[in-house]
Amino acid sequence: MTARTILPVAALCAVVLAGGAYVVLKPQGAAEHASVAEKAESTSAPIQQTTTGSTASPKLYCQFYVFTEQRPRVAFYFDVVRRDESHAFQQVYVAEDTGQRTDFGADGSLRPEWRFDRTAEPPRIASTIAVPDNSQAASHDEDIAIDIYSYDPERAGTAWFEASLKNIHFQNLPGKCRQSPA
Repeated sequence: MTARTILPVAALCAVVLAGGAYVVLKPQGAAEHASVAEKAESTSAPIQQTTTGSTASPKLYCQFYVFTEQRPRVAFYFDVVRRDESHAFQQVYVAEDTGQRTDFGADGSLRPEWRFDRTAEPPRIASTIAVPDNSQAASHDEDIAIDIYSYDPERAGTAWFEASLKNIHFQNLPGKCRQSPA
């Protein structure tokens, strides 16, 4: 084959591959995002558990993505509970792009509580989760943390702020969070 025939064939292959990639990776619509949040259970089991928090507490929603914001890889939802001079983050649910979702506290059970470290730069909430593996126990505990840049637990609003997920199982992913009022 000569350069004259190779270039058009290569261009045609690139167009076909790009079209196939779009079909496979196309952005999800709002209805599909809602269905991800309504599917099965994941394997998360953070370290500390507390009773279900007050329904009047602010909510923190964080989503983390691979490559594009249009398709989150994993999302976390927390009740932000004020305790004396500190805050507790009680996990309401975790939803993954695979359709797995775990809800905490809906049946009156305990909710995982994440530790808030305001002194870290950036501020961070952290916990431990159980992740599946090929060992005889079928899982192991792993640290997980969310760095929340420019975060003030006393401030709520509709503005998103930068966040990053630090975890081996979910990988280190970029993301964003938003805190809604009570």
